[in-house]
Amino acid sequence: MKIVRRFLLLLAAACLAGGVQAQQTAVKQVADGHYMGAKHQLEQYLEAADEKGWEEAEALLLVCGYVLDTRGVADEIGGWVEAHPLSQYAEVLNVLRRNLLIKEERTDEALELFFREEGKSVSVPLAYPLTELSDEMSSYNGVLYRLAGENLYDKGQYGRALPYLEAGEKTRTSLYKLGMCYYNEGVFDKAHATLVGSAGADRDEMAQNAWLHAGIAALQKGQKADAQRAFGNASQMSANAVLREQALYNYSLTLHEQSSPQTVAVMEQFLSEYPQSQYATPVSLCLTEVYMTKKDYSKALNTINKVQTPDADTQADKQKVLYNLAFQELNRNRLQDAITYASQAIALGNHDVAAYAECYYIKGDCNYRLGNYQQAANDLNTAIQLGSQTAQGRLKNHEYAVYSYAYANFKLQKYNAAISLFQQVAGMPSASRAMVADAYNRIGDCYLNMRNYDEAVANYEKAKATDHSLGDYSMLQEAYIEGLRGNYDRKVEIINQMNNEYRSSSLAAKALYEQGRAYVLSGRNTEATAVFSSIVVKYPQSEYAQKASEELQTMAANIAMQDSIAAAQDSIATEEAKAPVLAAQALYEQGLYQQAEQQLNAAIDNGIGKPYWLARAFVLLSDIYKAEGRAVEAKQTLESLKANYNEEDDIMDMINERLQ
Repeated sequence: MKIVRRFLLLLAAACLAGGVQAQQTAVKQVADGHYMGAKHQLEQYLEAADEKGWEEAEALLLVCGYVLDTRGVADEIGGWVEAHPLSQYAEVLNVLRRNLLIKEERTDEALELFFREEGKSVSVPLAYPLTELSDEMSSYNGVLYRLAGENLYDKGQYGRALPYLEAGEKTRTSLYKLGMCYYNEGVFDKAHATLVGSAGADRDEMAQNAWLHAGIAALQKGQKADAQRAFGNASQMSANAVLREQALYNYSLTLHEQSSPQTVAVMEQFLSEYPQSQYATPVSLCLTEVYMTKKDYSKALNTINKVQTPDADTQADKQKVLYNLAFQELNRNRLQDAITYASQAIALGNHDVAAYAECYYIKGDCNYRLGNYQQAANDLNTAIQLGSQTAQGRLKNHEYAVYSYAYANFKLQKYNAAISLFQQVAGMPSASRAMVADAYNRIGDCYLNMRNYDEAVANYEKAKATDHSLGDYSMLQEAYIEGLRGNYDRKVEIINQMNNEYRSSSLAAKALYEQGRAYVLSGRNTEATAVFSSIVVKYPQSEYAQKASEELQTMAANIAMQDSIAAAQDSIATEEAKAPVLAAQALYEQGLYQQAEQQLNAAIDNGIGKPYWLARAFVLLSDIYKAEGRAVEAKQTLESLKANYNEEDDIMDMINERLQ
């Protein structure tokens, strides 16, 4: 029994000695990088040794398994480290296990281990016998840092992800996520450069998003050219419609800010492709601004009408566009079109106070020009009232609005209201001299129509004193008033003075006509004829040439009528003178000499109005005297008649014939 025990003890000692030797050999082989041999030695050792020496052997065996890529080693390492957390080999094995998990694409487990062991450090180079594994310790660090960074990025932890992505290996995806981390952390210069680098020449969704955010980052740094380039690249990609919409929107805005000639085309493209976009309104407003700057108001209106659900600001901008269109048409004298645009602007409501008020002014001015004086007065009054509510406290065209309002009242024969408004115009410091002078002339016209001649003349004098160039009208109106007062000579005098002062006056023809009328009314027909004739010659195209011709015709007709009356009266007188002579002639021819003589003497005593028939009466008396044998009386009668009759007619022949 003792012999057996002794044999067993000797055998155990021999085995122990052999195991120690095997372990030492394995350690050296690990140090030398002979992992296959080391693996066999370590396995032999573990079969022979007691548990006291197993820890290091097992650790080294796991190292060998790592290097030799033995199946399942990663899990074995995990179990061993969990059982020996304080081992000097625990940290190294965890690193090796991490590497294996990555190789096996067990990324989540690798990262979990990485984050758990991150605070622990493994000295590099490693101590004996793991010296050959120093490079292996860091071989997967780049990948791990990249994966860790991407993992944190995916969780939205951009600040934590940033250092990992900076330290990790650089792939296109990691560069993209690094750039986005910079972007989210506000490091815009690095964000722009990194995102551009990650995009490269690719055209997928990641590249599209990289260009989009690179553009935004460039904008944050004030690098508008870089931003425009980045947005342009993103907008040309179709990988993601939402990203393209955002990129095209930003691209159009950067073009607009730099006044690029491409602005209009890009914005029109955006509105055409994305009419329902949340960005449609700002793009429309920007494009409207571009067209407004170019004064292309029709295109501005077409653009703003594309907004599906316009807000209050959009409505205000539309109102401005319509106002400018109305004003443009007013300047082109397209009055109905101007009224249409102004009415559309008014119908939108009071979004833009100034444009709203000015549209009433335009509408009123157009209605005045069209002769709709009551509507014009209503519109202009509204415009003036609304103008007082603007920031400036008055219309931009305030003077003209009051001026036109005054004229509308004048046309409506509301002279007191017109006088008050024209007086406002005359008192405006901003009104031109010509406007003030014209206002005084119109005040004069109002008083003239009200038969207040003194006030009318006083205001005409003010008009001439204010602006001498308008004085011809003032003087002509004063002359007209003198005519109304019956002072025709004074009227002629004022018109002569006017013609001397204003030799090129456009009112010259009218002035001459009024002068001619003064001559007519004062009975100076010769002067009137001369004046009217000069109008026809000097101003043949004037309306007053026609009026002057009519006056001349009237005067000629009057003269003809007078001549006709005179001729008629002469004819009557001739018949009256002729009748008794012819009656006596009839008695003479009947031989009733005494009766014929009596009738002739009675007619001569009563007066025969016509010299010819009076002479005929005396000739007939001489015939009666001769027939009665009274030859001496007959001869004396004829000789007396011959001596006193001077008319050139047949009487003298009758006398001479009888005297012979």
